[in-house]
Amino acid sequence: MSIQQLNTQAKTAISLFLLFVLTATVSSVILLGLELSGKKDGLNIPTITQIQNKYTMPAIVSAMKGSMYKEVTDDADIDTVHNWIKEGSKKEGKLYDDAWKIIQTDCANCHSKSSKMSKAIPSMPFDTYEQVMTHTEAGYSWSKMSKQAHIHMFGISTFLLLVTLLFAYTTYKDSIKNALILASFGGAFLDIFSWWFSKFVPSLVYLIFVMGGLMVSSILLMSVLILANIWKKEA
Repeated sequence: MSIQQLNTQAKTAISLFLLFVLTATVSSVILLGLELSGKKDGLNIPTITQIQNKYTMPAIVSAMKGSMYKEVTDDADIDTVHNWIKEGSKKEGKLYDDAWKIIQTDCANCHSKSSKMSKAIPSMPFDTYEQVMTHTEAGYSWSKMSKQAHIHMFGISTFLLLVTLLFAYTTYKDSIKNALILASFGGAFLDIFSWWFSKFVPSLVYLIFVMGGLMVSSILLMSVLILANIWKKEA
């Protein structure tokens, strides 16, 4: 049996589902690019450097280089904060004084429980040294990574299963179907796997870039191929 044998209603439902998948996939790429680049619009394909910032650097430094870059007074401020963290985040000395002043000037206006700014983030305050310290760990913490990884893996695997099952019932060659199905699941797994360990092995950011791209490309390609195949008249 092939998807071409389904009735019109089933084909319509599948086609609408795939349009949602295509839109959601492109939207996720746009969102990731905006978060990593710190820009407000456009399609910004993440660079290796931006991915490296996200997964290997302290969260506060990563944000200052990415999504919060527009709030940074001077580029040198980022280096000052990063150097303070690399030196042990000590609560003393000139480096601490300089870094703390920058954090209060560039970050604490929004990151404060008492902030009245329209885009304030009171749930992530930088009012005290202890609060700031929770964002100085290199890369993602194990708790944050576990939370994000299991949410992503449950969500991605669910819609990937639906897309790949539909693709399995197209009339394309088995070699094409096998390649794209393996690429989508393999890319997703290795992409998420690399999130965990890139802070220990920085070169894994290249795997994040390649495998993330492979996963997205295979999802988009399978969706388009299914749409083309499902409405094609049987030979």
